[in-house]
Amino acid sequence: MIVSIHQPHFLPWMAYFNKVLRSDTFVWLHSVQYRKNYFQNRTQIKNVNEQPLWLTVPVHAKLGVKIDEVTVADPKWRNRICRTIEQCYCKAPYFAECWPVLEDCLRTTADTLDEINYRTFCVLLRLLNADAVTVKRIGDLAVDSDDPTTRLVNVCNAVGATAYIAGRGGRNYLRHEEFEKAGIKVLWQDFLFHKATYSQIGKTFLSGLSVIDCIFNAGPIRAKDLLIKAWAP
Repeated sequence: MIVSIHQPHFLPWMAYFNKVLRSDTFVWLHSVQYRKNYFQNRTQIKNVNEQPLWLTVPVHAKLGVKIDEVTVADPKWRNRICRTIEQCYCKAPYFAECWPVLEDCLRTTADTLDEINYRTFCVLLRLLNADAVTVKRIGDLAVDSDDPTTRLVNVCNAVGATAYIAGRGGRNYLRHEEFEKAGIKVLWQDFLFHKATYSQIGKTFLSGLSVIDCIFNAGPIRAKDLLIKAWAP
């Protein structure tokens, strides 16, 4: 069984979903420390001027607070983000088909960062027809450790993993020998950007955007195909 584990991101980019779709089980790691000015509460899209634009959920987050304890700072975030997405993508080929379910989710979710991220993540999985992937929250597994590697190994053991997908950043801290001792193979993700290109509105292609850019422009079927093929373990 291939397992991946990741902190929640807001409307994540394509490499995030490549890891998810290449997994049998994906574990939602929401019990770790919130990281300010990172992707946990923001993402990038392409604006009408063909430039990258940040979409940010404003939050209250004291130093050391965990992701699942972060609350929203401004209740008007829904209107601002929905309006911005509509302005940027209303002319995209698959916007009318895919936007209503995501908009409803954004407008009705609770004002906690974890619920915003989790509910929108689940909607994106449904749009991508990713029912084969089992999603578990780490809070439901009753495993934890202050050491990042030990925590990941414990989670993998809890869900019966035989292989674990690790991102490039994991090379800086991950002790892969501990996975090997537990009988778990480490698969290093190598997301290939040149295999994840598609036709975007406008003349300039921007990479590194939220997966919604691909879904709205290429459609869910094509987006899923791109996401899977961009890296294969």
